[in-house]
Amino acid sequence: MKIPSDSHSHSKFSHDGRESADKLIKKAESLGLDYYAITEHLDRDYKYCRSERFIPQLRLKAYYRAVKRLREKYSNSNTYVAFGVEAGFCPEVVEWYQKKLPEFDFDVIINSIHTMDGGDAYFGKIFDGKTQDEIYNRYLDLLLASVKVPYSYDIIAHIGYVTRYVSFENYTLCQDKYMDKIDALLKEIIAQDKTIEINTHIKHKEMSFLPERGILQKYFELGGRNITFSSDAHLSDSIGYRYDLVRDIAKEIGFTHWTVYKKRIAHKIEIE
Repeated sequence: MKIPSDSHSHSKFSHDGRESADKLIKKAESLGLDYYAITEHLDRDYKYCRSERFIPQLRLKAYYRAVKRLREKYSNSNTYVAFGVEAGFCPEVVEWYQKKLPEFDFDVIINSIHTMDGGDAYFGKIFDGKTQDEIYNRYLDLLLASVKVPYSYDIIAHIGYVTRYVSFENYTLCQDKYMDKIDALLKEIIAQDKTIEINTHIKHKEMSFLPERGILQKYFELGGRNITFSSDAHLSDSIGYRYDLVRDIAKEIGFTHWTVYKKRIAHKIEIE
């Protein structure tokens, strides 16, 4: 089955990338993708963390110089190669992103949350001594704040990120007590005409992608139609990971098109 698009990946320019952008692009070409995006981590939020502040930051100007070279190199490719960033949100970074992001003509900007109150959920320490309600309500409040930021972005990444790293038996966000906040979040996303990615970079015995199907179903019921497939690949072999599964579920819910971004303009690709 052909994979038409993949909107989220990382090369060595990201602190956790493992392969060159050239290797990733060549893999995307070999898979026959019509659209492939490299979206490097711009984790300015780590500057306000206790431990993560020492993780290397993306050198934006150096990355953008490489982007210009790569755009020229692959200008005749059958795969449209898009370049952008994944801007990690916390309240303290808003002004910096508002100033810096317009300096670069990226194809796509992803808005994501990894950190909460001084730590990345990936490391788990921020959950110590907290109840599920405290963690999930705080996360949903931050997520809504991230959607409302004044700087320009296109895609909202991996909604439900914190659920990947909690140890609660009932890990799901799709519980009645959180649905009012989830509804408010989805309505705001729809009002701003943003796109939700379906992210398959998941290492969890019960989950294969984020957001959970229940959130995607609610988004569709509320009128949301902008979704995109994202492997969040950090290795070339992960490009397109679980595409068939995500495609089938998206179609079952009722979605008909993927949304991708070229020069910050939304384009639709039919889900076949």
